[in-house]
Order: sequence, then structure tokens, then C-alpha cells
Amino acid sequence: MLISPEELNKLLLAVLIGGLIGFEREIHSKAAGLRTITLITLGATLFTMLSVRFVDDRVVANIVTGVGFLGAGAILLSEGKVKGLTTASSIWVAAALGMAIGLDEFRLAIFSAGLVLVVLWLFTRLDRLVDVLGRDTRMYEITSLEKPGKLDTIDAAFPAHGLKIIRTRKKKTNGLLSGEWEVRGSLQQHNHLVESLLKDPDVVEIR
Repeated sequence: MLISPEELNKLLLAVLIGGLIGFEREIHSKAAGLRTITLITLGATLFTMLSVRFVDDRVVANIVTGVGFLGAGAILLSEGKVKGLTTASSIWVAAALGMAIGLDEFRLAIFSAGLVLVVLWLFTRLDRLVDVLGRDTRMYEITSLEKPGKLDTIDAAFPAHGLKIIRTRKKKTNGLLSGEWEVRGSLQQHNHLVESLLKDPDVVEIR
């Protein structure tokens, strides 16, 4: 049986909506980009169309389960921070949009896709503004020459630049002092701290 015009329109709309969201993720160099998000939206649409045709609600339930595994795979812990939550959410909502298209809810899918793009585009800028104003949390790994009171001096450098220390760990090995500091502050404060540490002749490495 040939594909009907209605079915073709659903699949093309899924590619369009998935492509728009995927393109936004792609330009931000995310793991789930243009092809991934487009295929998720298209796949969810096709599965939903088939579930309606065969009157099997289990297909829809399996879509949710499968997308959950994809989303979980996009989340990771790096540099002391959880990353990939937005990508995982994009995968999840892309599947929901595909399901809406598969159920003939075109207006709902198009309007929701518009909201998703607004959130991804506008809220990214708001999130950056929040980071600049003081929410940015970073993990520093600093190694310096072994000198009396050196780690205390590095400790004092953080509050001196307006940064709040959340937790710290220090050790001494092979004549070198090293430590890890998780701190919070504005982007400008972080930059000033790094500039100060780079000028310190005793600091061997900053990560």
C-alpha cells in the first residue's frame, strides 16, 4: 500500500520540527544535534502512526521508555558538574512532538515546537546572564611548589576575588602541593582569579 498524503505530511513535518530543534542543538556543539534530534522526532512519529494503525498502546509506552534510555545516555558528570541535561530534555521533548504529529495533533506540535525553540534560544542567553552575575560553579585543580603556607595563600585567593569556596581537598606529593577547590562566583571573578594565579611563580599547573 502506497503512503497517503496525510502520512507523508506527518513525516515531513516531523523532519522539519526535529530539524529546527536539532539545528539549534548543533550550533551549540551538543552531542545530540541535527541528525539525532531529527531522527528521534521522525521515529517517534512513525511509531505513533503505527500504534494508531494497529491499536496498540504498548508502542507509545515503549517510545517513552526508549527515549528515556537515550536521554540518560546524554547525561554525564564532567569537571565536577552535571552536563547534558538540556540535551536529554531536548531528546525527550522531540519524541513528544513526534508523538503529537503521529496522533494528528498538528497545531499542538507546531505551537509546542515554537515554545521549545524559544526556551532553547532565549533561555540560553538568560542562563549565561545568570552565570555572569554569579552562579557559575567551577572545579579548580592547582599544583604549586612546596612552600610554607602556600596552600593557605591559594585558599585566601578565592575569597579575595569574591569567590565562595564550596569544598576543598589538599595533598602533598613529591615535593609539590596540590589541591582541588570547588568555588562559585561570577564569570568575571573567575577570570580575575585565573589571571592572578597565572602570575604566581610558585604555581606549576592550573586545571
